[in-house]
Amino acid sequence: MDLSHPIWQEAEGGFRVSYDASVPLKELESTTDPLVIRRIWKELWNELHHQGDVGLASYLALPQLVRVGRAKGLFDWNLVGLCCV
Repeated sequence: MDLSHPIWQEAEGGFRVSYDASVPLKELESTTDPLVIRRIWKELWNELHHQGDVGLASYLALPQLVRVGRAKGLFDWNLVGLCCV
């Protein structure tokens, strides 16, 4: 799903409330700052996965995470972990 699609604004994250994951995904795509990348990973972990719960935003984020991860060489435990939960 393209990051500009309106469904991102309506999709639920792990807390079962609306969470627009396109915002941090766009930021992850554009930044090279390691501190910003670390903050984005933390946000995505907190919002996309909560005590075993995931939502539509969590599933929509997967192909985008893989795409951005491949393009930027971000293959660390955060990417793998978010794709596995």
